[in-house]
Amino acid sequence: MGLLTRFGPRPWRLWFVVGAALLIAVVPAMRALADSSQCSVSSGTCAAKAAFTSYGEHLKVYDRAADGHSAVVLYWLSDGTGPYFGWNPNGNGSVVDIDLELPEGDWIFFKACLGEYGTKTLVSGTCSAGVTDYA
Repeated sequence: MGLLTRFGPRPWRLWFVVGAALLIAVVPAMRALADSSQCSVSSGTCAAKAAFTSYGEHLKVYDRAADGHSAVVLYWLSDGTGPYFGWNPNGNGSVVDIDLELPEGDWIFFKACLGEYGTKTLVSGTCSAGVTDYA
């Protein structure tokens, strides 16, 4: 029995089934694509890295170089607030997890930078261009 014959004179049933199958397959993949990261731009290395995970709204700050600087993330939220600063002063190989509470669909814009934790200042010229992601 052919596919069109199986659905009888109502081909819309076939399109409904195909559409539903695509929706089930594509929507979870879209959520996975929403996760993003940025690296600081000093010396062509990724000394500081910031990564946002949409599921659970986690913003992580990685220190990836033994350079004497702290890794910093600057971020702005869709309600117009920011910049907020997330510091990782714990040294090379460490990560700090910032657990955000964002409504589904809200955006976050963030940049990865290097900074001096003691004085809470950024190292000039080290911030990434920034990226927008969605909860």
